[in-house]
This record gives sequence, structure tokens and C-alpha cells, in this order.
Amino acid sequence: MIAGLLLLAFGLVLFTVSEVSGRSAIVSGLIERVAALIEPEPDDSLRLVAVFSRDVTDSTFINGARMAVAKVNADGGILGRELKLDLIPESGFTDQTALETTVSRTLKLSGEVARTKNLLGVIGHEWSDTAVTASSIYGRNDILYVATHATAAALTNHGFKTVFALQPDNASNAQMIANYALRQGMRRFLVLSDKSDYGKECASFFAAAITSNGGELVYRGYLSSGTQSMDQLLMFILDNNLFKPSDFDAFFVVSSSIPETVEFIKRSRYLGLDGPILGMEYMFSASIEKAVGKKDMKGVTGVSLYDRDALSERALKFVSDFRETYEHVPDLDAALGYDAVTLVSDATRRAETLSPQKLSDTMKVARYKTPFTGVTGPIAFDRNGLITDTKVFVVRHDGEEFHTVGSYEIPANWDNLDEGDQQKTGSDNAPPFKPGALEQEKIGQ
Repeated sequence: MIAGLLLLAFGLVLFTVSEVSGRSAIVSGLIERVAALIEPEPDDSLRLVAVFSRDVTDSTFINGARMAVAKVNADGGILGRELKLDLIPESGFTDQTALETTVSRTLKLSGEVARTKNLLGVIGHEWSDTAVTASSIYGRNDILYVATHATAAALTNHGFKTVFALQPDNASNAQMIANYALRQGMRRFLVLSDKSDYGKECASFFAAAITSNGGELVYRGYLSSGTQSMDQLLMFILDNNLFKPSDFDAFFVVSSSIPETVEFIKRSRYLGLDGPILGMEYMFSASIEKAVGKKDMKGVTGVSLYDRDALSERALKFVSDFRETYEHVPDLDAALGYDAVTLVSDATRRAETLSPQKLSDTMKVARYKTPFTGVTGPIAFDRNGLITDTKVFVVRHDGEEFHTVGSYEIPANWDNLDEGDQQKTGSDNAPPFKPGALEQEKIGQ
């Protein structure tokens, strides 16, 4: 408003001068040049929206995405246009939040994201509950969406053409960690989860995998409730009439809350429960490691798309640049943020268009020709948008850092099994436990 008034006043002065001097054409040109200085050119940059957890103060996911955006722009941008990263924080589902509240809040947030000017796509949403909800908005509005964290099978089962899952689903990840544990000689497990759909689904898959292959479910419980604290849960584990600490080999712990996971690890170690703590993909986290402390992380094991112990030249450059910028090595979240941005950029280069439908087709057919390659390795998708033809790694902390201790191929021919071979693990789409899926394992590490 102020700029417009100044321009109008300046124009009136110049118009008066022009009437006197008879040089209206010259003055008119001067007005146009002044207007260009006062009113800047419209912003033609493309927007990539990253939705991340407001609970994480230093998001390695966002840091990885920022590095990728900087590289994209240094290489000429997206089809000649600058790429900008818009950051949108979200709150996830917890035991204290009604699912209806999470859905309502996510629909509102994703609706606002969908109205972003010059929107190229969306990455992120750190919980399956929010990602699945948001995918309905993005899918129906033909917005390219790369879900970097969600592992619920429902994400890619709705037929949305522009929705992609960058990680294997819960069924596959739970099968992998169960496979590894059994091959390490672990047979008796305490399975603990929160009450989110994610937690209960993962716990169900893991429990079915171990019990159908000779393992024993000693106890199935929940991490917290309205009446029980974490210490009360651990005191029950240490002193009850059902089992003793010597009656189980490992915990399997899964929660949609990083603070809750941190509290369980810290308090269990404090009370002398030093055995293995198995979990899912989020265990390979710099946030958890920093909050718990390296010493108490020993024996914490999770699943990862990212093998930090056997890196390609591209990945080594990423690790070096990330360490130089943020003064610590990248975790899985950082790699996912970097790869999500790079994937979208690469798709626009191959398709030579910004059309979401064309980009979607390009990302899917790449597996038949030349797959995309990120710092996590080759990235290919099936026709539903679920990542496939990839490796999943088991990573374990040794008290200093995470190391890869096993790798598995995804998929493992699960879709081609006879119906009679399917094992019920809490979902009609769950794959059976397949020891043959193990490609390599470093026993004893």
C-alpha cells in the first residue's frame, strides 16, 4: 500500500513536469522503470513443501532436504526455475490425542498445503496416521506426494496415482527384524507398543513372525496408559509372578512417539535391563541417540533403507557434506530428506514437465529402464507407488554408533505365493515369514 502511494505521488510529480517540458514519452518510460524498482517481479520459484514433526527441535530430515535443495539450485534448479523448500510443522498421534482430532487437524493442514502457489510436490508427514490422511487430499488434487516416513500398508492401497511410499511397509520391516533376531539365537521376546495403529500393527506383525517360526511371546503389553508410568511398567517386568528377567532374550518396542521411546530405553538401562532392544525404522535416529546417550544405546537395533557402512561415492559425498555442515554423521531421516528432494528433481529432468501425472508415471516406469539412485541406493516403485526392488538393512548400535549387521531383499516373491501359504499376521496383506529373504548377515557383530 505504501509503495503504491509513493509510486502514485511520484507519477503525479513527473506528469506535471512532463506537461511543462513536453517530454511525456521520456517521463512515462521513467515511471515504468521506477515502478519496476518499487514493485518487484512476481516470484516464479517452485515450492516443495516438507511437513515435519514439531516435536523434533533439530530435524535431520529437514537438514537433509535443505542440502538437496541447495544442490538442485546450484545445478540449475527445476527446469530452469529456482526451487524453494517450505517448512510446515505438524503434530502427530499420541495416546493422549483422539484419532478424530488428528484426522481433522491433518485434513486442515494438508488442505492449506494443497493451495500453495507454484506447488511442485510434498514430502514428509512423519506418522502413518497423518500421512494416510493427507494422501487423500494430495491424491484427489493430483499433487505429487512422497511419503518419507509412513510405513502403513494403507498408504498405497487407495489407488492414488501421485502418492509414493519411500519406505517398505510395516509388514516387511517387522518380518525383517524378526528374521534377524531369530537367526541371532533370540527366542523369547517381550513385545511392547503404544496404542497407535502404527504401534499395534507392527507389534502384531512381529509377534506373528516369531511365534510361527519357533519363537516365544513371553509378554505382550503397552508402553504407557492413563494410570501406568514407564517406571511402573519396568517394575512389573522386573518383579511379577508371570516371568523373570532371565525368561526373555530381547524387547521389541514400537511407538509413534520418539520421547516415549527415549524414556523406555533410558529407564530400562537405568534399572539394569541391558539386553537387546529391537525396534522399527525410527530407531536409527540421531535424535534418539542424542537423548539417550551413546553408552545406553548399545544393543538398540532397528531397520533402515540406508547402509552407512557400505556407501556409494554419491553417499560418501553426502555424508561428508552433512558432517561438515551439521557436525555429526547423517541418520536415516537425513538420507530420506535428501533422497526425497533428489527423486522429485530427477523425475522432472527425465519427464521434462511439471505435470504430476507425468512425473508419477516417470517415477514408476524407471524401474524397468534406469532406476533412480539416491544416497540410500536404487529407488524403484511398483505401480501402486510402494518402494520395491530394494534392500532393507538391520542396524545395531554398539555403544558408539550404528552399524549394519544384516541386509534383506524387498520384495521376496510374497505376491506369488499360493493362498494356502499365507500366514495370518494381523493383516490380510501381510507377507509370511521367509528365512530365505535373508541375503547376508554378519553373525556375532
